[in-house]
Amino acid sequence: MTMMETPQPDTKQTYEPGGLLAPWWHTALLVIMIISLSVAGVRQLRSFGSQPLHLVTNYLLTIAYEWVLAGLVLWGLYMRKVPLRQLLGEWRPGARAWLTDIGVALGYWAGALLLLAVLGNILLKMSGSHIDPQKIGDVTQKLAPVTGLEMVLFLVLSISAGICEELVFRGYLQQQFARMAHRVWAGVALSALVFGGAHGYEGIAGILLIAAYGAMFGVLALLRRGLRTGMIAHAWHDSISGAALVLLRHYGVHLGGK
Repeated sequence: MTMMETPQPDTKQTYEPGGLLAPWWHTALLVIMIISLSVAGVRQLRSFGSQPLHLVTNYLLTIAYEWVLAGLVLWGLYMRKVPLRQLLGEWRPGARAWLTDIGVALGYWAGALLLLAVLGNILLKMSGSHIDPQKIGDVTQKLAPVTGLEMVLFLVLSISAGICEELVFRGYLQQQFARMAHRVWAGVALSALVFGGAHGYEGIAGILLIAAYGAMFGVLALLRRGLRTGMIAHAWHDSISGAALVLLRHYGVHLGGK
């Protein structure tokens, strides 16, 4: 008589609608990685001081970083067998749907810039604070492209950021935090805070403004029930910001000073 083999339990966790998108430790690992690299970026900028950055290398490394983050998110989804569609949300087909998303993205972008200008003005008027919004321009000018190759890489970086950061922050982290806290607003707020923290090189004022911008993107994702509109707005914003900095530099305008 042969002995029957004891069936081994399936150790792979399957996705349950409404459950976590990935194990909690995966989310913690991702957040720690984002904040740690943000702190490292701050130290790198300080070590360079007034010296020019190697922008081509910087852009290539940042592009790789964006897609590594997206890959880590996909790994987390794989562990729970969560379909990517869960993060992307509605993906409306057809040219008319794309034009609608583009129109909404541009309208959102214009409105968000107005709100950020108001918030920036409030920060500027905060007395007795170490917050200095004027320093944001110094950093962004240092990272602005100059040569043709740098402009091409900056465009690739802008598109990569639009896709990957919306997937990571508004797709994965926002939904994951909302499910952990059982509150939609908690998902928006917490993911926005991590989004701001990811831009530590912008300084305190930059972190606060970018966190507010991230919260606006979070609300946009909820209203549009998907990420595509936010991806378009995000990529557009980064691309236009780079083009504007190139023009300002060409005409000798310095954002941080008078």
